[in-house]
Amino acid sequence: MGIELSQEQLAVLKETRAVATPAEFRTLLDTARPEMDRIVREVMEPSQPISTTLTELRDLYLSVVQYEAPLASKAYGPERRALLRAAIQLLDTANLWFGEGKRTGAYQVRPVDQVIKASRPWRARLKAFADQAFAFEPDVADQFADVNTSGTLTEETSDLAMLLRLAEQHQTRLSPVGLTEEFLREGSALLDEVSGRDLLGILGLRNREEAMVLRNSIVTYATLLGHEARAAGVNACWDIPEGKRRFSAASFRNALRRLRPKRRGTASAPDEPAPPEPPPVEPTGAPV
Repeated sequence: MGIELSQEQLAVLKETRAVATPAEFRTLLDTARPEMDRIVREVMEPSQPISTTLTELRDLYLSVVQYEAPLASKAYGPERRALLRAAIQLLDTANLWFGEGKRTGAYQVRPVDQVIKASRPWRARLKAFADQAFAFEPDVADQFADVNTSGTLTEETSDLAMLLRLAEQHQTRLSPVGLTEEFLREGSALLDEVSGRDLLGILGLRNREEAMVLRNSIVTYATLLGHEARAAGVNACWDIPEGKRRFSAASFRNALRRLRPKRRGTASAPDEPAPPEPPPVEPTGAPV
């Protein structure tokens, strides 16, 4: 039997989930960058599955939300809470695109024919929303019925851009019949792919190695913010036993490990044991 989440846990999960489009990721990253540059002095790499670190951070964020008032009295207010929330979103997204997520560690744009095929259900659903919302305004509804008759990349790009503009323009009419922000993000992601604007290009990353450095920077940053929130919570809830217990239980000791540069030569590093010496080789034909 699965674990049933509380309403508060579901709210936290929704608030901190991965973003859907490169543009959203870019916005989050740009907002976080000044604080990331300030507190991250050494970029480390994951020492446990990032999914485990995400669970720990979300549990901590739930405590931060529940003990908002005591924390605010100890210099941990909405600004610090917002940084922690955004860091969890960044980490969830980086894990999905660069790490251990369903994209198997690489953000890859689908071939054009696959994107065109994938856009069909999205376009059909948008048309269904419009048919109801503008049942008595056929001229408007007809604008949502456009199809890619040529099957070309150029027409698909143009169509998706136009449909997204229409959906956003008429969002107040379409939302009551089912249009959601998530649906709009899905359409925006399709447009990004068909336009060839993949994540690596948008973020200015030249290769997978740079993507992994970015992911490691984000996991380091999120973990540091977790340490700060834990310390603030223990201090703020010093006289609140349950709160103090919950914050004290938050631990990130297994989240990170230092990156060890490759060493040249045969000398062992001071903090690493020397390799065992091989047994002597008996000369051929030597007496036993």
